[in-house]
Amino acid sequence: MTGRVCCWVSVPAVMMALLLYEPSAAVAQGRTDVVSLANGDHITGEVVALERGQLEFKTDDAGTLYLEWDKLVSLLAPNRVVEVGTADGRRFVGTLGPAASRSIDVITTDGPVTLTMTETTVITPIGRSFWSKLDGSIDSGFSYTRSSGVAQLNLNSETVYRRPAFRARVAASLTLTEKQDDDDRDDRGSLEISYLRYRWQRWFITGAGRFETNESLGLEFRSQVGVAAGPRLINTNRAQMSAGAGLAFNHEQGVDVQSTDNVEGLLVFQTSYFTYDRPKTNLDIALQYYPSFSDLGRQRLQFDAGVKRELLKDLYVSLNGYDTFDSRPPNPDAEKNDVGVVASIGWSY
Repeated sequence: MTGRVCCWVSVPAVMMALLLYEPSAAVAQGRTDVVSLANGDHITGEVVALERGQLEFKTDDAGTLYLEWDKLVSLLAPNRVVEVGTADGRRFVGTLGPAASRSIDVITTDGPVTLTMTETTVITPIGRSFWSKLDGSIDSGFSYTRSSGVAQLNLNSETVYRRPAFRARVAASLTLTEKQDDDDRDDRGSLEISYLRYRWQRWFITGAGRFETNESLGLEFRSQVGVAAGPRLINTNRAQMSAGAGLAFNHEQGVDVQSTDNVEGLLVFQTSYFTYDRPKTNLDIALQYYPSFSDLGRQRLQFDAGVKRELLKDLYVSLNGYDTFDSRPPNPDAEKNDVGVVASIGWSY
């Protein structure tokens, strides 16, 4: 392998990208990128993005194609400046020149860098609009049991802005429960805004703000901010895994009790697995553990798991499970554990 190992894009590289991607240059680029398939076919179009093992490639005649990265032989983009990320955290900016089979050559200001397609995990064209870099999903499920008189509505949404160097995410979840002949409610909801940056080659640092309510656990409202850092354990075109540790600070208002301020430790674990053989399938697991420093002995746990399976293009079914545990809930008379499983149908964008 030739080229220079780096953990961030150099200033000359960024300046080159900005100069080459002036509006007039962007128009001149057109759809001149070429992707080669294993059967020898060549397709001309425009690289939109490579992420999670899938290349999004826009053509004039066949519309937008979604190509499995491990089924491709080469990718050529001599007139388009892109940012390339690898499995071990390196990042490069440049155009994509001719390369050997199952490799790409990134033509940077410091010279060409040869990467195997296996180690290449992210490609993002410089100059793409903000909106075109957003990915997300929204799903909903409803259930009603006549014998118990319980009706439940679930809503989940996620929007992610990804670049090789960082990821910004907004996620929301809402469960509304209606019980016949019962004024008590068990509604729960959360909103989380997070920013994760791959500051070092294999390490990340993240900060997040979270707002939540869970009447089952005696929590009227909690606002929280936390920071954590840790290693990326797996980063391939089929799977991702990371773990980290940090601190969290929150303000809690319990049901019928006084509000409190808390300092907690924070341990996080997250993993994802994905396939693009039809139908597409995604499996995501996230775990957050909070041992309290201001209320010694108190422990909180948030576990979320979900699997999505494609029905039609951008339409999917999902099964999501959660477990929220608090050894000392704000209201001592409340339950300590809230567990649920939700089946829903959704749309990705």
